[in-house]
Amino acid sequence: MKFATSLAVILAVGSSTASAYRLVDNWSGKSFFDQFSFFTDADPTNGYVDYVDRNTAQKEGLISTSGSTVFLRTDTKNIAKGRGRKSVRLESKKSYKQGTLIVADIQHMPVGCGTCPAFWTFGPDWPNSGEIDILEGVNTMSKNAMTLHTKAGGGCNMAGIKRDQKGLATSQICDLNAPGQLADAGCSVEDPSTSSYGTAFNKNGGGTYATLWDASGIRIWFWPASAVPTDVRKNNPSPARWGRPTATFPFGSHCPASLFQSQNIIINLTFCGDWAGGAGVYNGQFNCPGTCVDFVRSNPTAFKEAYWAFRSIKTYAQSSSK
Repeated sequence: MKFATSLAVILAVGSSTASAYRLVDNWSGKSFFDQFSFFTDADPTNGYVDYVDRNTAQKEGLISTSGSTVFLRTDTKNIAKGRGRKSVRLESKKSYKQGTLIVADIQHMPVGCGTCPAFWTFGPDWPNSGEIDILEGVNTMSKNAMTLHTKAGGGCNMAGIKRDQKGLATSQICDLNAPGQLADAGCSVEDPSTSSYGTAFNKNGGGTYATLWDASGIRIWFWPASAVPTDVRKNNPSPARWGRPTATFPFGSHCPASLFQSQNIIINLTFCGDWAGGAGVYNGQFNCPGTCVDFVRSNPTAFKEAYWAFRSIKTYAQSSSK
Protein backbone atom coordinates (compact mmCIF):
# COMPACT_ATOMS: atom_id res chain seq x y z
CA MET A 1 0.00 0.00 0.00
CA LYS A 2 0.97 3.66 -0.21
CA PHE A 3 0.86 4.23 3.58
CA ALA A 4 1.60 2.33 6.73
CA THR A 5 0.35 2.26 10.31
CA SER A 6 1.27 0.27 13.39
CA LEU A 7 1.24 -15.64 -1.99
CA ALA A 8 3.46 -17.86 -1.65
CA VAL A 9 5.68 -14.87 -0.63
CA ILE A 10 9.31 -15.03 0.66
CA LEU A 11 11.32 -12.45 2.62
CA ALA A 12 14.93 -13.43 3.17
CA VAL A 13 18.19 -12.04 4.50
CA GLY A 14 21.86 -12.61 3.92
CA SER A 15 23.61 -14.14 0.93
CA SER A 16 21.25 -16.37 -0.99
CA THR A 17 24.13 -18.32 -2.49
CA ALA A 18 25.58 -19.59 0.79
CA SER A 19 22.67 -19.80 3.16
CA ALA A 20 20.17 -22.18 4.67
CA TYR A 21 16.64 -21.20 5.57
CA ARG A 22 15.01 -22.46 8.74
CA LEU A 23 11.21 -22.43 8.95
CA VAL A 24 10.10 -20.13 11.78
CA ASP A 25 6.37 -19.48 11.20
CA ASN A 26 3.72 -21.39 9.28
CA TRP A 27 0.39 -19.58 9.30
CA SER A 28 -2.70 -21.29 7.91
CA GLY A 29 -6.10 -22.59 8.96
CA LYS A 30 -7.90 -21.59 12.13
CA SER A 31 -4.84 -20.13 13.90
CA PHE A 32 -4.04 -17.82 10.98
CA PHE A 33 -6.00 -14.84 12.27
CA ASP A 34 -4.40 -15.15 15.72
CA GLN A 35 -1.16 -13.89 14.17
CA PHE A 36 -2.67 -10.52 13.22
CA SER A 37 -4.21 -7.41 14.69
CA PHE A 38 -7.33 -6.05 12.99
CA PHE A 39 -6.85 -2.41 12.00
CA THR A 40 -10.04 -0.39 12.51
CA ASP A 41 -9.00 3.25 12.05
CA ALA A 42 -9.89 5.36 9.03
CA ASP A 43 -8.09 4.22 5.89
CA PRO A 44 -4.77 6.11 5.58
CA THR A 45 -5.10 6.04 1.77
CA ASN A 46 -8.49 7.79 1.90
CA GLY A 47 -10.37 4.76 0.64
CA TYR A 48 -14.12 4.29 0.79
CA VAL A 49 -13.83 1.45 3.30
CA ASP A 50 -14.93 0.56 6.81
CA TYR A 51 -12.26 -1.66 8.35
CA VAL A 52 -13.93 -3.79 11.02
CA ASP A 53 -12.67 -5.67 14.08
CA ARG A 54 -12.30 -9.43 14.33
CA ASN A 55 -15.62 -10.07 16.05
CA THR A 56 -17.52 -8.10 13.43
CA ALA A 57 -15.59 -9.76 10.61
CA GLN A 58 -16.43 -13.22 11.96
CA LYS A 59 -20.07 -12.40 12.62
CA GLU A 60 -20.60 -10.97 9.13
CA GLY A 61 -18.65 -13.66 7.30
CA LEU A 62 -15.77 -11.45 6.20
CA ILE A 63 -13.20 -13.92 7.52
CA SER A 64 -13.39 -17.71 7.43
CA THR A 65 -11.40 -20.88 6.92
CA SER A 66 -11.81 -24.07 4.92
CA GLY A 67 -9.25 -26.63 5.93
CA SER A 68 -5.90 -24.87 5.81
CA THR A 69 -7.10 -22.10 3.46
CA VAL A 70 -8.16 -18.75 4.94
CA PHE A 71 -10.52 -16.23 3.37
CA LEU A 72 -10.78 -12.45 3.76
CA ARG A 73 -13.83 -10.87 2.11
CA THR A 74 -15.73 -7.64 1.79
CA ASP A 75 -19.45 -7.21 2.42
CA THR A 76 -21.33 -8.36 -0.70
CA LYS A 77 -24.88 -8.05 0.66
CA ASN A 78 -25.51 -4.47 1.75
CA ILE A 79 -25.48 -0.96 0.36
CA ALA A 80 -22.43 0.66 1.93
CA LYS A 81 -22.77 3.59 4.30
CA GLY A 82 -20.70 5.64 6.71
CA ARG A 83 -16.96 5.19 6.10
CA GLY A 84 -17.59 2.82 3.19
CA ARG A 85 -17.82 -0.86 2.27
CA LYS A 86 -16.93 -3.19 5.13
CA SER A 87 -13.60 -4.95 4.76
CA VAL A 88 -10.58 -6.10 6.77
CA ARG A 89 -7.01 -4.97 7.14
CA LEU A 90 -4.66 -7.35 8.98
CA GLU A 91 -1.33 -6.30 10.49
CA SER A 92 1.03 -8.99 11.78
CA LYS A 93 1.75 -8.97 15.50
CA LYS A 94 5.34 -10.01 14.78
CA SER A 95 7.83 -7.85 12.93
CA TYR A 96 10.68 -9.09 10.77
CA LYS A 97 14.17 -7.80 10.21
CA GLN A 98 16.87 -8.30 7.63
CA GLY A 99 17.55 -12.03 7.83
CA THR A 100 13.94 -13.22 7.49
CA LEU A 101 12.29 -15.26 4.77
CA ILE A 102 8.48 -14.94 4.43
CA VAL A 103 6.42 -17.26 2.22
CA ALA A 104 2.79 -16.55 1.25
CA ASP A 105 0.92 -18.97 -0.98
CA ILE A 106 -2.09 -17.17 -2.45
CA GLN A 107 -5.00 -18.98 -4.13
CA HIS A 108 -7.20 -15.97 -4.94
CA MET A 109 -6.97 -12.19 -4.75
CA PRO A 110 -9.60 -9.42 -4.89
CA VAL A 111 -10.50 -8.15 -8.36
CA GLY A 112 -12.89 -5.67 -9.93
CA CYS A 113 -13.63 -2.00 -10.47
CA GLY A 114 -13.08 0.07 -7.34
CA THR A 115 -10.86 -2.50 -5.61
CA CYS A 116 -7.38 -1.78 -4.25
CA PRO A 117 -5.95 -4.93 -2.62
CA ALA A 118 -2.42 -5.25 -1.29
CA PHE A 119 -0.06 -7.72 0.36
CA TRP A 120 2.84 -5.68 1.72
CA THR A 121 5.12 -4.83 4.62
CA PHE A 122 6.03 -1.64 6.45
CA GLY A 123 8.18 -0.51 9.37
CA PRO A 124 7.43 1.65 12.41
CA ASP A 125 7.03 5.42 12.15
CA TRP A 126 6.10 5.27 8.48
CA PRO A 127 7.78 6.14 6.14
CA ASN A 128 11.00 6.30 8.18
CA SER A 129 11.46 2.51 8.26
CA GLY A 130 10.45 1.81 4.67
CA GLU A 131 7.68 -0.09 2.89
CA ILE A 132 7.74 -3.08 0.53
CA ASP A 133 4.70 -3.58 -1.71
CA ILE A 134 4.80 -7.20 -2.84
CA LEU A 135 1.40 -7.66 -4.51
CA GLU A 136 -0.65 -4.56 -5.21
CA GLY A 137 -2.87 -2.99 -7.82
CA VAL A 138 -6.23 -1.40 -8.55
CA ASN A 139 -9.45 -1.95 -10.46
CA THR A 140 -9.06 -4.46 -13.33
CA MET A 141 -5.27 -4.47 -13.56
CA SER A 142 -3.64 -7.59 -15.03
CA LYS A 143 0.02 -7.06 -14.06
CA ASN A 144 1.32 -6.75 -10.51
CA ALA A 145 3.12 -3.63 -9.28
CA MET A 146 6.05 -4.24 -6.89
CA THR A 147 7.17 -1.05 -5.18
CA LEU A 148 9.47 0.30 -2.48
CA HIS A 149 8.67 3.45 -0.50
CA THR A 150 11.27 5.33 1.53
CA LYS A 151 11.21 8.55 3.51
CA ALA A 152 11.44 11.91 1.77
CA GLY A 153 15.07 12.79 1.21
CA GLY A 154 16.18 9.25 2.06
CA GLY A 155 18.31 9.02 -1.06
CA CYS A 156 16.96 5.79 -2.59
CA ASN A 157 17.13 6.11 -6.38
CA MET A 158 17.28 3.19 -8.82
CA ALA A 159 17.93 5.32 -11.92
CA GLY A 160 21.00 4.12 -13.81
CA ILE A 161 21.55 1.15 -11.48
CA LYS A 162 22.13 -2.28 -13.03
CA ARG A 163 19.21 -4.50 -12.10
CA ASP A 164 18.91 -8.13 -13.13
CA GLN A 165 15.13 -8.53 -13.32
CA LYS A 166 12.32 -9.69 -15.58
CA GLY A 167 10.04 -6.78 -14.80
CA LEU A 168 9.85 -3.25 -16.22
CA ALA A 169 10.80 -0.31 -13.99
CA THR A 170 7.97 2.22 -14.20
CA SER A 171 9.34 4.73 -11.65
CA GLN A 172 12.85 5.04 -10.24
CA ILE A 173 12.93 7.15 -7.07
CA CYS A 174 11.75 5.36 -3.93
CA ASP A 175 11.59 8.48 -1.73
CA LEU A 176 8.32 10.24 -0.99
CA ASN A 177 7.81 13.59 -2.71
CA ALA A 178 10.46 12.78 -5.31
CA PRO A 179 10.77 15.31 -8.15
CA GLY A 180 9.33 14.36 -11.51
CA GLN A 181 6.92 11.67 -10.27
CA LEU A 182 3.79 11.39 -8.15
CA ALA A 183 4.41 12.15 -4.47
CA ASP A 184 3.81 8.56 -3.35
CA ALA A 185 4.83 6.69 -6.52
CA GLY A 186 7.93 5.10 -5.01
CA CYS A 187 10.24 3.01 -7.19
CA SER A 188 8.00 0.51 -8.94
CA VAL A 189 8.44 -2.51 -11.20
CA GLU A 190 5.66 -4.00 -13.33
CA ASP A 191 5.51 -7.76 -13.69
CA PRO A 192 5.51 -8.73 -17.39
CA SER A 193 3.14 -11.64 -16.72
CA THR A 194 -0.62 -11.08 -17.08
CA SER A 195 -1.13 -14.00 -14.68
CA SER A 196 0.60 -12.10 -11.87
CA TYR A 197 -2.51 -10.15 -10.82
CA GLY A 198 -6.28 -10.11 -11.04
CA THR A 199 -8.61 -12.33 -13.02
CA ALA A 200 -5.94 -14.43 -14.78
CA PHE A 201 -4.10 -14.94 -11.48
CA ASN A 202 -7.28 -16.34 -9.96
CA LYS A 203 -8.18 -18.52 -12.96
CA ASN A 204 -4.73 -20.11 -12.76
CA GLY A 205 -5.22 -21.03 -9.11
CA GLY A 206 -3.14 -18.14 -7.80
CA GLY A 207 0.58 -18.44 -7.22
CA THR A 208 3.56 -17.83 -5.02
CA TYR A 209 5.40 -14.56 -4.44
CA ALA A 210 8.90 -14.67 -3.01
CA THR A 211 10.51 -11.55 -1.59
CA LEU A 212 14.13 -11.80 -0.53
CA TRP A 213 15.41 -9.05 1.75
CA ASP A 214 19.13 -9.32 2.45
CA ALA A 215 22.22 -7.17 2.77
CA SER A 216 22.40 -6.79 -1.02
CA GLY A 217 18.85 -5.53 -1.46
CA ILE A 218 15.26 -6.67 -1.97
CA ARG A 219 14.22 -9.12 -4.69
CA ILE A 220 10.79 -10.44 -5.59
CA TRP A 221 9.91 -13.58 -7.56
CA PHE A 222 6.52 -14.72 -8.81
CA TRP A 223 5.48 -18.22 -9.90
CA PRO A 224 2.02 -19.33 -11.02
CA ALA A 225 0.58 -22.13 -8.91
CA SER A 226 1.61 -24.73 -11.48
CA ALA A 227 5.25 -23.59 -11.54
CA VAL A 228 6.27 -23.15 -7.89
CA PRO A 229 9.79 -24.57 -7.40
CA THR A 230 10.05 -27.87 -5.58
CA ASP A 231 12.33 -26.41 -2.91
CA VAL A 232 9.68 -23.82 -2.06
CA ARG A 233 6.91 -26.42 -1.88
CA LYS A 234 9.04 -28.62 0.37
CA ASN A 235 9.89 -25.81 2.82
CA ASN A 236 13.55 -25.87 1.80
CA PRO A 237 13.84 -22.64 -0.22
CA SER A 238 17.02 -22.00 -2.19
CA PRO A 239 16.89 -18.55 -3.83
CA ALA A 240 20.17 -19.19 -5.67
CA ARG A 241 18.26 -21.69 -7.83
CA TRP A 242 15.36 -19.47 -8.75
CA GLY A 243 16.86 -17.55 -11.64
CA ARG A 244 16.20 -13.90 -12.37
CA PRO A 245 13.83 -12.17 -9.96
CA THR A 246 10.75 -10.43 -11.26
CA ALA A 247 11.89 -7.27 -9.46
CA THR A 248 15.29 -6.31 -8.02
CA PHE A 249 15.99 -3.34 -5.73
CA PRO A 250 19.72 -3.36 -4.88
CA PHE A 251 21.16 -1.52 -1.89
CA GLY A 252 24.24 0.69 -2.07
CA SER A 253 25.25 4.32 -2.00
CA HIS A 254 22.24 5.02 -4.25
CA CYS A 255 19.87 3.37 -1.72
CA PRO A 256 21.13 2.77 1.84
CA ALA A 257 20.03 -0.50 3.45
CA SER A 258 19.37 1.45 6.66
CA LEU A 259 16.20 2.89 5.09
CA PHE A 260 14.50 -0.46 5.80
CA GLN A 261 14.02 -1.52 9.40
CA SER A 262 11.76 -4.11 11.07
CA GLN A 263 8.73 -4.84 8.89
CA ASN A 264 5.19 -5.96 9.71
CA ILE A 265 3.15 -7.99 7.22
CA ILE A 266 -0.08 -6.40 6.00
CA ILE A 267 -3.05 -7.82 4.09
CA ASN A 268 -5.87 -5.48 3.15
CA LEU A 269 -8.60 -4.59 0.69
CA THR A 270 -9.66 -0.98 0.35
CA PHE A 271 -11.77 0.75 -2.30
CA CYS A 272 -11.33 3.88 -4.39
CA GLY A 273 -9.05 6.20 -2.44
CA ASP A 274 -5.89 7.92 -3.63
CA TRP A 275 -5.01 5.43 -6.37
CA ALA A 276 -8.02 3.40 -7.53
CA GLY A 277 -10.63 6.13 -7.28
CA GLY A 278 -9.31 9.07 -9.28
CA ALA A 279 -11.29 9.74 -12.47
CA GLY A 280 -8.15 9.52 -14.59
CA VAL A 281 -7.47 6.02 -13.27
CA TYR A 282 -10.92 4.65 -12.46
CA ASN A 283 -12.64 5.94 -15.63
CA GLY A 284 -9.82 6.92 -17.93
CA GLN A 285 -7.40 4.04 -17.51
CA PHE A 286 -9.82 1.21 -16.64
CA ASN A 287 -13.14 2.40 -18.09
CA CYS A 288 -15.02 1.58 -14.88
CA PRO A 289 -18.65 2.75 -14.54
CA GLY A 290 -19.88 5.95 -12.90
CA THR A 291 -17.83 7.35 -10.06
CA CYS A 292 -15.84 5.00 -7.88
CA VAL A 293 -17.55 5.79 -4.59
CA ASP A 294 -21.04 5.59 -6.10
CA PHE A 295 -20.27 2.23 -7.71
CA VAL A 296 -18.74 0.73 -4.57
CA ARG A 297 -21.55 2.06 -2.37
CA SER A 298 -24.47 0.85 -4.47
CA ASN A 299 -23.39 -2.48 -5.97
CA PRO A 300 -22.59 -5.02 -3.24
CA THR A 301 -22.94 -8.07 -5.53
CA ALA A 302 -20.28 -6.64 -7.84
CA PHE A 303 -17.70 -7.62 -5.21
CA LYS A 304 -18.25 -11.36 -4.98
CA GLU A 305 -14.78 -11.87 -6.49
CA ALA A 306 -13.23 -9.25 -4.20
CA TYR A 307 -11.71 -11.66 -1.70
CA TRP A 308 -8.35 -13.04 -0.59
CA ALA A 309 -7.69 -16.76 -0.17
CA PHE A 310 -4.36 -17.70 1.40
CA ARG A 311 -3.13 -21.27 1.51
CA SER A 312 -0.38 -20.21 3.90
CA ILE A 313 2.12 -17.58 4.92
CA LYS A 314 5.50 -18.87 6.07
CA THR A 315 8.52 -17.10 7.47
CA TYR A 316 12.07 -18.39 7.50
CA ALA A 317 15.29 -17.30 9.19
CA GLN A 318 18.51 -17.38 7.23
CA SER A 319 21.74 -18.72 8.65
CA SER A 320 25.17 -19.05 7.03
CA SER A 321 26.04 -22.45 5.70
CA LYS A 322 28.77 -24.38 7.52
